[in-house]
Amino acid sequence: MKSVLKWVKKHKKLCIFLVIIIILGILIGKFIISVQEAAETMLSMMNRQETATIEYRSLVESVSATGSVTSADSKSVSAEVTGVKSLSVPVQVGDMVKEGDLLCLLDTADLEENLGNAELSLSVAQRRTQLDLDSAQRNLTEAGISVQVDLSRMEEQVASALRSYEEAKETMNRAGSSYGSADNNSEEIRKALEGYQAQLAKVHEQLNEQATVSGGDAGGRAALEAEAQRLEQLITEYQMKYSTAQETERGLKSAYDQAVAAVNNAYDAYNRQLQSQEDAIRNGGSTLQSRQDSVTSSRLNASTSGMSDQQQIDRYQEQIAACTVTAPISGVVTAVNLETGDNYNGGVIVTIEDISSYEVTVEIDEYDISKIKEGQKVVIKTNGTGDLELEGKVISVAPRATAGSGVTYTVKTSIDTPCEDLRMDMTAKLSIIISSRENVLTVPYAAVQTAEDGSFYVEVVDENAGAAETSGDGSQGEAPQGNAGLPNTLPTRRIPVTKGIESDYYVEISGEGIEEGLEVVVPADDGMDDLNRLLQQMGPMGGF
Repeated sequence: MKSVLKWVKKHKKLCIFLVIIIILGILIGKFIISVQEAAETMLSMMNRQETATIEYRSLVESVSATGSVTSADSKSVSAEVTGVKSLSVPVQVGDMVKEGDLLCLLDTADLEENLGNAELSLSVAQRRTQLDLDSAQRNLTEAGISVQVDLSRMEEQVASALRSYEEAKETMNRAGSSYGSADNNSEEIRKALEGYQAQLAKVHEQLNEQATVSGGDAGGRAALEAEAQRLEQLITEYQMKYSTAQETERGLKSAYDQAVAAVNNAYDAYNRQLQSQEDAIRNGGSTLQSRQDSVTSSRLNASTSGMSDQQQIDRYQEQIAACTVTAPISGVVTAVNLETGDNYNGGVIVTIEDISSYEVTVEIDEYDISKIKEGQKVVIKTNGTGDLELEGKVISVAPRATAGSGVTYTVKTSIDTPCEDLRMDMTAKLSIIISSRENVLTVPYAAVQTAEDGSFYVEVVDENAGAAETSGDGSQGEAPQGNAGLPNTLPTRRIPVTKGIESDYYVEISGEGIEEGLEVVVPADDGMDDLNRLLQQMGPMGGF
């Protein structure tokens, strides 16, 4: 014992530390036991299966969003002129204006002086180009007259050459006729002469025959000699006629040849005149076209030479008109960025908001945007109007996502319900109605569970079943899945269902055996199951 006390005294600090450790262990053990008992009590209360009744309800499927009330029409008014002085700005923020009311009056003195100079420059340019055009027009007229005179002269020359050619042809025809007649006459005389010569030769032949015959007929001989003499006289006469006819024929042949040559010359002269006429027509046309081109060029110059001056005039006139700035719409003035006497160098002068109608702009997540369509009904509440539900509709859906963090799409909705309490920039909460159903069987959304094959079912409370019956898998003596060992588990059976329209809390269901009044289980969330498994793993001493 003394040795023990001696050891304790020697190791006093160690003993004190061990005593503290033992006390802490006892206290922690008691604390864990009390915590486990409290947790088991709480888990038992929370694991009581909640149920809900299948009831007929009217469901509305909607997408909710929050945005701001804005004007349906807003105009930022500026002037299409810079570097001018402000003479008057007769409006202030908060003023109500009507379309066409004066918002700002700018100084136009310098612009009007510039306008006068541009108009003078345009007048001089127009006068100069008009003189050029008149000169070109005169040249065209004179060229037309000259060409017409030349063509008339050439036409007369062609007609004269044609007449000469036709007269030469007539002379040739007459000479040819005379030559032909002389040729025929000469041929006839030649044939007659040859006939008389043949007859004379025959008579001579007969005389020679009689001379060889002694004691011939003297009378017959005398007759043949007389005939021969007559024929000789005729031959002599016709020889003289033939000689004369041939001389006449040669003279007429020469005259005919000369007439033919005259015709050829006249024909060549006529063709030369035709060619000259064609050349004159072509040259005259080229001259007229050149003069016409000059007129056209002068007209183009007249139409374009003053174009820059006219554009400058138009610009000055537009700028002078822009110096009187009026309200494009009726509404309230929400911003004035220019004061009387300031130099205006561009930018917004006045902003006007139309407060006769409002819109709400919201951002819709990419998961819901496919449900949103133009024309869908919208229910709107604002902080400024309390529980008053305002009606509207979707008026536009952005085709592309809004730049920034996340993927959202801008949706604009109208506010169709008149309300005097509405103000711009109020916070608006929207419910965009996707679809609605009247008088359908519904359960809380959490009551519909998903089977292993992806189908849906509900667990219906079976009041006639024992505590050992199954919950739908066909085995006996087991509690429903997910509730093993819990004293508050209800006997249930599965009924396959088809989901319909969904609201924020309820969902439409249908299927064989689904009817109003049935009690269905609303399962606890996964957090309760995890807590239950944790406590079971801890054991009766929480793991100690």
